[in-house]
Amino acid sequence: MPLGLTMVIGLIALVATYIVWSGWTFQRWFDHPAAPGKRVRVGDAEWYVRVQGTGGPVVVIETGLSALSAEWWTIQDELAQNSTVITYDRAGYGWSDASPHPRTSGQIAAELRELLDALGVPGPYVLVGHSQGGLYIQHFARAYPDQVAGVVLLDPLSPEDNRWKAELPPEVYAGSGVDKSPTLKTGSIAARLGLLRLLERLIKQSPPFYYMRNPSPEVVNTIWQHMQRPSLYSTALEEYRLAHDPANTTALYAAGNFPAVPLKLLYHDPTVIIAETMQYGGLSEAQAAQVESFWEALLREMLVLSPQSEWIPCEGASHFIHLTRPDIVVAQVKAVMEAKTH
Repeated sequence: MPLGLTMVIGLIALVATYIVWSGWTFQRWFDHPAAPGKRVRVGDAEWYVRVQGTGGPVVVIETGLSALSAEWWTIQDELAQNSTVITYDRAGYGWSDASPHPRTSGQIAAELRELLDALGVPGPYVLVGHSQGGLYIQHFARAYPDQVAGVVLLDPLSPEDNRWKAELPPEVYAGSGVDKSPTLKTGSIAARLGLLRLLERLIKQSPPFYYMRNPSPEVVNTIWQHMQRPSLYSTALEEYRLAHDPANTTALYAAGNFPAVPLKLLYHDPTVIIAETMQYGGLSEAQAAQVESFWEALLREMLVLSPQSEWIPCEGASHFIHLTRPDIVVAQVKAVMEAKTH
């Protein structure tokens, strides 16, 4: 057999062995969810849930696109000193089973309601949502207004998010980083081939790790393992696609009116985002400022959701507000909790 062919066969065998080993390693992790969290059966699926603290009002946290609940454990533990706080991994994320149902905001809101019912934790709830998770919280609040005591949104995804592409110049939109599809597609291929482990050092210097302040080894390892799960990327891609389907926006508005409850809308630091957009998107300062201006205008429109809305600027915060300014997040969630108890 020619030497070249022997080397190719050996390389293929090595890659195949590596893929099998990566899958086995991940399965070992998946079979042992981190305590004190546990899997809770809802219908024909099991979801990973972490409940901390006692008393009310109960705080429920919804993560961003492709984000694991472990990003929130530090904030959860701090808030749990005063109340019950729930984090969970959405279907297809972390230690939660994938779902056969379309990942629309209405479906995800309904699944969250089923999960809370299964836990036997009564509302009304203080709902916290980051980025795309903010869209799911909006749908939950509209569909179940009597179960909502207050809402805290961190850079939430607007139901009108399609306006980014429609209203920004193509070159500005391309460099804005708004479209998450390319990154998720690349991640999907790498995860299925078991190649992400080869990029561990590089990935751990990127978001969300980049923004974490002295994270525990458990949190870092949990997020790292989660990022290697192939269903994460396929699920997130469908979530992203359906969030931008006009039919989803129509269903959101048709679900009902947003309740007249305290609403805190936390917004990142514009100077941070402009600098990041210039660095990673290759835009000029004027173009990055255009991106930032559009983003702020789009989210300020959401202040009409409730007569008790308040805009909360977060100095020094990136889009990952819960990681770069957790102190502001904790303070604003506590403010909503106290408003409910008075």
